[in-house]
Parts: sequence; C-alpha cells; structure tokens
Amino acid sequence: MRIFSLILDSILYPMILYITTLFLAAIPTHQALSIRLDPETNMVYGETTITVKGSGDLMVEGAGLFTGLEDGETITYQWQNTFQDDVASGEKIGQIHNFSVDAHVSEEGVFLSDWAQWYPKPVNQSGAPFLRIMELEVAPIEGWTFVASGNPLNGKWLTPRPVDGMALVGNKHVSRSKAVSTAYGEVVVAVNLAPDHEDKIQYYIEAAEQYLHLYTPLLGKYPYAHFTIVENFFSSGFAYPGFTVLGPRVVGMAPKSLAPGYLDHELIHNWWGNGVYVDARNGNWCEALTSFTSNYGRRALEDGHEAARSYRRGLLNKVSLNPTLDNGSLSNFGSADPNSGSVDRFVGYDKGAFVFMMLEDILNEGEVVDAPTSKIWSTLARFAKDNMGMAASWKDIQIAAEKEYPIRPSGWLDSFFTYWVHEHNVPITTPDIEVIEPQHIEITKGGNWTDIDPDYRYYRIFPKGQISPTIAGTLSGTTVEVDTTEEVLSDTGAWLAEVDAGNNLLLIGKKPIALHNEVLSQCEDGIQFTDKGFTVGEETYEGEDLAVLHTMNHPTRDGEFITVFYSVGEAGWERLRFIWYYTKDTTVIWDANETLLRRVYEPSTRIIE
Repeated sequence: MRIFSLILDSILYPMILYITTLFLAAIPTHQALSIRLDPETNMVYGETTITVKGSGDLMVEGAGLFTGLEDGETITYQWQNTFQDDVASGEKIGQIHNFSVDAHVSEEGVFLSDWAQWYPKPVNQSGAPFLRIMELEVAPIEGWTFVASGNPLNGKWLTPRPVDGMALVGNKHVSRSKAVSTAYGEVVVAVNLAPDHEDKIQYYIEAAEQYLHLYTPLLGKYPYAHFTIVENFFSSGFAYPGFTVLGPRVVGMAPKSLAPGYLDHELIHNWWGNGVYVDARNGNWCEALTSFTSNYGRRALEDGHEAARSYRRGLLNKVSLNPTLDNGSLSNFGSADPNSGSVDRFVGYDKGAFVFMMLEDILNEGEVVDAPTSKIWSTLARFAKDNMGMAASWKDIQIAAEKEYPIRPSGWLDSFFTYWVHEHNVPITTPDIEVIEPQHIEITKGGNWTDIDPDYRYYRIFPKGQISPTIAGTLSGTTVEVDTTEEVLSDTGAWLAEVDAGNNLLLIGKKPIALHNEVLSQCEDGIQFTDKGFTVGEETYEGEDLAVLHTMNHPTRDGEFITVFYSVGEAGWERLRFIWYYTKDTTVIWDANETLLRRVYEPSTRIIE
C-alpha cells in the first residue's frame, strides 16, 4: 500500500495527460472515499483508496501518475479543497435546471455532482474515468442528512455495479421512507425535504410507489435498492444512481409537479443512464428513451390513446412552430465525437422520443394496441436486461428491437435507424410525402383534399395552416405590451427582458387587450372579455379569481401569433409567472391556484389542393 498526503488547491482543473502513448495496464476495480465536510468554510477533507488489477501505471486526475503498480495493490492518499460555486448566477425564471453548479459546500446545502472534480479520479488514456465499484463514507453532521450514488449499506453508500463517478448531496432535511414491494423484490422509497415542505413528503412517497408498480412489470427489476427524492437548494431536476434532486420550486408545487415528465422521468433514469450506461460514440440515446418511457409512456399507459395522440401532436406542433429546433441527427446529440457539432435538446429529448414512438408502431406492425401489451415494452425490458451495468449504443437498441421478430434477418431495421438516428432528416408535410420501409403513413384523399396522418404517428413539419397557436410560437419573437401596474411589472420584469423581439404579440393586462380589440375580434378561435370573465372555446367563465392565457393565429398575417393574459381580479396575477410552463397549450384557465382547463386548438389535418 502506498500512502500520499496531498493538498489539492485546484482539483477542479484536470491534469494534462502528457504521456499519450503510455499503456495503462493497472486498472482500478474499486475506489473508497471517506470525507469530512465543513459547510461553514466550504471545505472537503478526504481520503481515498484505489485498488487495481494488473500491473503497470495509473493516471489519477488531480493527483498524478502512479507508476509500477502491482496486481491487487492499493493506493491511499488524502486531499482537501474548497468548493463554492456561484449558485445565483445560474438561476433562470421559468427554468427548472441550474447547470452552472458542479460542486458546492456551504450552510445552504451540499451538492457534489458525479461529473465534477471534487475528488481524485482514475482515468484512462483518453481522460475518461474508469468504471469501478465505488463506496463513500461521510462523517456525520448533526441535523444533516446525506445521500450518495448507489445503495446505503452499514453507514456507507456502495454502488451495486461499476460506475464512472460518485455524487453526494445533503442538507438539513426532514426524512421519511417506505418499503415498496415489487414483482422483483423490495425497493425503499425515501424522501428528504426541507422542513417547510414536510407536508409534501407523502405526495412523493405515493407517487414513487405508483411509478415502481407501473414500470417494474414492464422494464424488469428496479436497478437499485433505494430511490431517494432529495430537495436541493437550487433549481435541479438531476438524476443520479439511486436518487434524484429536485429544486425547491418544483417540490413546493406538489402534487401539480407530479405530472408526467417530472419525478417519473428521474426515476426512469435509474434504468436509462444510471443502470444501462450510455456509449456516446454515436450519440446519447438515454434522454430520448427516458422521455419516451415517462413523459409519453406514462400518458399512454395511464390515460390511453387520446392522451398519447395529443402528446404526439404537441411535439410535432413544437417543431413546426420553430423548425430550427431540429438542427442535427440523434447520433450527434451528446456525441463523444468533438466534430459532431451542437445539437439542440429538442432533438435529444423530443424528437428522440418520437423516434421511439415510430419504432413502437413498427414493432406492433401498425396495429393500435393497448399500451401495456405493446411490443415496445418487451423490447425495452430485453434491452435493460442485456445491457445493465454496461455502456450501450443506438445499435444495441436496434438489436433488442429486432429480436421481437427472431425469424427476420438481422438488420431488418437498418433503414429505420439510418434514416432517423444516423442521418438528419426533417420531412415536410405535403400531399406526396413518402416514407421508407418498414414504416407507413396513413393518407386519405377526397375530391380536392388530402388528409395526412390524422393520428400523428409520423414525425414531420406541419404546414402553417395545421399549426396550433401556443405561447411557444408567440415567444419565438414577440412585441410585449403590458399594463404598467405594480402587480404586473413585479411578476414580469425579470423575464420580459429575455424575450426575443419580433412581430408576434404578447398582451398582458386589460389595457393592451383593449387597444388591440379590433384585431382580436377577427381571430379564429377568439376570446371575448367582460368585467366578470371571458368566453373562449364556446364556453363562458365568470369569477373574481379567474385568469386566462390564450393564443390565436393572427387574422391577417400568416404565421404570426397573438397571446393574451387576462386576470379578472388581483388573485389571477399569481398565475402570470407560470405561463412559461404551458408552451403546448392554446388555452389555460385558472381559478386562483386551481387549473380549470388546458386546451389545444387543433386545425384540420386536411390539405386543400
């Protein structure tokens, strides 16, 4: 055993690997961390022991090159460092993620991500961390609760399979847990929240239990012994092996924040990304698959075909409103290839999820089946079982899908994966649209019209006449007109400055709406206002606490939108700060804190020739 005492003043900066031809024969198999935190001074004091197999040299990022190691030898060394990120700089109104924080230790909380250099990491010749079993022991701090990657075991955290990093979070939390019985054994659901959110704990326990019962029969054994939900001290929504961190705003919105795509999305990452790892040489597939499994899949499983259809249409509407969102291939999203370019999150999450929806149709041979019986779920269960604890690629997903029909020749899905994953194709909706085998598209022709894909099962850009008006279209470039009242400006001032200027109209409050009354009266699917309420979608709503967000196509300027926000009384202004979260809706109506209606105006799918 070799012991080194190091004071690392700058562990956040990777050591340059100046020996590029070195053969690193010593491979780390296990890394143990033992740390003490001092939130008051932002300090981490640590000791780590790395065990290797094989003989040779090992580069440890942040510590240096260790030479002449023997098979089974251990290296033990100590370090200390301060970690204090600028948390406030990354907080953005309307966003639930703050990506500016990597490693932070303070009285407000501890956040040490597995992607950050908060401890020395053994790396290969390319600078990538080795996969190894990791364990972590944290010296207790009175009143604090800590959670780390893996499973809790005898006061430590141990990963059940090799990982490339360790994450640690903690704060002064109230904690509760429940053992949940699944078809594959017991899973402990734990919830750690700030004391002022203690009343939200039961919502999260019940939701996680529901998701485990929903997904384990479809995907197989949950990959960890625990699923812990931790309230972070800044905007989060990050998933780690066995736990997730959620920002205080999202936590405080429960149960509204338990809609598909929130907590379920983070739970599913324990299969995709933290269970089956990502081989990113040909793109990061795990956000696409997680979005399909949770954001879309839960709707299909729980709410049925119409909810699934509505979600598909919403994704197509989103890209049709702003086609520049689709700016690259899925094989280039999150790719390890430095020449792949920057590909928008829409591609990696939304378009990727839609590709799985189309794959589902192929596997079901075009039949619309009840969601739990769909062949996509047996495909995903196979993919999870065959690749758990290993790095998998889009090719491995194709292999799992092709096994649904073992008598077909290998590669029968090559054309599908080539067109949708490895190439960058963005079909436009036209009467003569063509698809490649084995896909098909539903087309019906009348006297002077063509009805194309009315169930929205094929990824494509809508013609302008088929785009549903939503605030997402308005915010793509807008002129903002707002009541100059103190109530309105206090809620809008911070984010209005970030809205791109353009020809669309965003009218907030009674005065701007009144000034544009003439053009509003000409809008299709319009809205009429009274002192007591409003009429929209052929329904009248009246009440002192009502508020409405409504978007219309401009009556005379093709491709432009008008959005109005109107509050009958003072209470409705509280809803204004949340309008960013309704980018897929034409109309949203609130009664104080209660959402009365979420509606999408859907134009005809027919193209008049």
